[in-house]
Amino acid sequence: MANTDGQPGCVYHLLDNGIHEFTFRESSREAIDQFFGQLAEILQTTPTTDTLRYLVDITLGDKQVSLTKMSWRFRRLDMEIPVRARGRTAILHNPGALISFVDGFIRALAPLKDVTRFFPVDRRDEAIAWVLSEER
Repeated sequence: MANTDGQPGCVYHLLDNGIHEFTFRESSREAIDQFFGQLAEILQTTPTTDTLRYLVDITLGDKQVSLTKMSWRFRRLDMEIPVRARGRTAILHNPGALISFVDGFIRALAPLKDVTRFFPVDRRDEAIAWVLSEER
């Protein structure tokens, strides 16, 4: 469903603790394009020696954001920007989502320098603690 209220489908905020927070308001292609446009800008302006920390909330959209599409888009972005900072990403999801399958798929596709974990939306504080840690 396309956004008709003039607001972005994916909202970005840089939190005080340095985490780049993305909140999907919808699951549209436009929202995914907004996410990857902002992500590319972050990757291109961050020193390659840094670690980027992300919190991605996919719980607010009209339907679940396709994590498979997101994985393929990230692979493409990784080829476009091969020398970049490493990333730690916590993805907040709704309970009951088929995350175990997607988690394995994303781990298999993710570049070695990046780490992604999934957390139910009600464990946001735990997700933030993990993103800020160095735990694999």
